[in-house]
Amino acid sequence: MWESFIPDVVVALIGAVFTVMIALITYVMKIRVDEKRAIQSLIGELHRRRAIAEGPEPVISGAEQSPDFARANASVASMRTEIRATRDRVRQVDSLQAPLSEMTRSCNRYLELSAAYPDHYAEYLGDLRRELSPQVRRLAALRRGVVAQEPGGGAF
Repeated sequence: MWESFIPDVVVALIGAVFTVMIALITYVMKIRVDEKRAIQSLIGELHRRRAIAEGPEPVISGAEQSPDFARANASVASMRTEIRATRDRVRQVDSLQAPLSEMTRSCNRYLELSAAYPDHYAEYLGDLRRELSPQVRRLAALRRGVVAQEPGGGAF
């Protein structure tokens, strides 16, 4: 019995180390896959938003009373919520967090400007789209397999 004790311990330790390594690799891969899905889902969501689809950006007198103004603001607030949820689902590294934080700031900027100058909300939506586009491309470049899509480009 004692003559096989040391080899049995070595085999058990090697098995335990391999098991932990496999579990660690699986965990890291799951985190990466979940992160990729969250980013791609956000990009797809922004891509299908009509509020930021490219179009005319006129000054609209009395826009504050318009249902379109209310829908656009609700859509941007919803986008901001989606961006924040994605920020919570990805790793806390600057390369991922910075573009998402900038996207949140862009949504906040739109909401503040449109509340202050509602007649110009269509112009601010165009600005928002132009601010979101480079951040989407930046996120897509960070994760292999994530496809960049133009915000608002798939709305119609």
